[in-house]
Amino acid sequence: MGNKILAKNIGSMSVAVLISRFFGLARDIIFAGFFGASYVADAFQVGYQIPNLLRKLFGEGALSAAFIPIYNEIEIKRGRKEQISFALNILSLLTLFLTILTFIGIIFAPIIARLLAPGFDEQSYLLTVKLTRIMFPYLFLIGLSSTLISILNSHDYFFIPGLSSAFLNIGMILFLVVFSLVQQADVEEKVTILALGVLFGGVLQTIINLPLLKKIGYHIKINLNMKGQAISELWRRFIPGVIGLAIREINLAVDLILASFLVSGSIAALQYGNRLMQLPLGIIGISASSAVLPMFSRYTANKDWKNLSESLRFSIVTLIYLMLPITMIFLGLGKDIIRLLFMRGAFDLYALNMTYWALLFYSVGLVFFSLTRTIIPIYYANKDTKTPVKISAFIVLLNIILNVILMQFLAHGGLALASSISSMVHYFILITILKKKLPEISIKKLNHNIVKIVFMSLILFLLIHLTSQYFVVIKTTELLLKITLYLIACSIVYYLGTYLLKVEYIGNIKELLWKRSRRT
Repeated sequence: MGNKILAKNIGSMSVAVLISRFFGLARDIIFAGFFGASYVADAFQVGYQIPNLLRKLFGEGALSAAFIPIYNEIEIKRGRKEQISFALNILSLLTLFLTILTFIGIIFAPIIARLLAPGFDEQSYLLTVKLTRIMFPYLFLIGLSSTLISILNSHDYFFIPGLSSAFLNIGMILFLVVFSLVQQADVEEKVTILALGVLFGGVLQTIINLPLLKKIGYHIKINLNMKGQAISELWRRFIPGVIGLAIREINLAVDLILASFLVSGSIAALQYGNRLMQLPLGIIGISASSAVLPMFSRYTANKDWKNLSESLRFSIVTLIYLMLPITMIFLGLGKDIIRLLFMRGAFDLYALNMTYWALLFYSVGLVFFSLTRTIIPIYYANKDTKTPVKISAFIVLLNIILNVILMQFLAHGGLALASSISSMVHYFILITILKKKLPEISIKKLNHNIVKIVFMSLILFLLIHLTSQYFVVIKTTELLLKITLYLIACSIVYYLGTYLLKVEYIGNIKELLWKRSRRT
């Protein structure tokens, strides 16, 4: 029953995120067409990443990881009324803190931009400062929105919360396209309008969650209280989590700093490649981590180790089953996919090759990016925030060393490969220590499933590699037909192969993929 509920929640979240990522992909296609791999694209990506680096501390990162277990415990032990009061208190404190942080960010934008992109020339730097100041209030909006999503996920609402990020992309698309249609403007004016679209989209993705909150009993109310057992417990868990996530975010900051010294367009190419990799990661990997945290928290609070073990095992097999063949498709058809999606307007052959180089090395770590996000919630559910911090500190140091070494040989591709290798090491350390800290958790008999999945994934890669060279196409319709046929053929071959090899959970995975929850 636990696996069915988990598959349902992951499936519901995945469908919503799929829709959101579709609009995100549309946004990226439009962005690439307008700005390509240019200094303007680099400046926007840095300006956009600055509030996003901080967002992860208060969104899907440390705050939600600390908040959800306590929120669920309060409902079990003290009832819904106390649970809502606690959440309103957190939202009030968060509103105050994010407001102050937003003003600080706007004031010190020139210093922040210089620190994160020291290799930029003066023109790129000034544009980055301008865009950072416009987009920094997005931190306030997404910080609140992400906490609202955490609350709704705890009540098994996944579809609308997962859909909310679609409204960010809709806002950005509308502002850029409509402005370009009604007024002639240079490239810097267009990217400024896009930055304003970020704020508009942030407002939309926040208010979309409010009706569901009202449905479960919430009313807007200011409740500022710094004391109380639950608040103290939240701070106790949150502060180590913030440190741990801040350590991990250093990776992204270092990537930006180092990429700013490479050729123009390197930052944009990394972002294009990362966004393509994030498409399956967001639909499946992040959806899974969002869905498992509330369930892991309940199992841990009730000391239900049997169901926790089974859910963890199911999550690992499912993620490897879904992510590994996607990796092979990216490796074999990556350049065709990039050409189909982005090859128009300012996105030229130079941008195509730069983006594929990034995607190639990011996709190597796709499986491990997903698995890491699923393992960490168990530590948080078990009230252990210190161990992930210590592991993250080591991983950041490893990533920085790999960055410096690999970029000498692979340019921006080395930065992507360093992230993938670090993620792989991160996963194996997390799972090894978890087994020692919680011996009650048993995830035996994984290897025979993994071997079967790896075998069939290699078959897919060979199928693509040996045949695609005979179908070299450039036109959009031909590319679309080629990719579609390969996806259909690969899906059939992969499913039949894993079915005949008797990989476990095939039935549950089918349900996850095809059965859409009607609960919204």
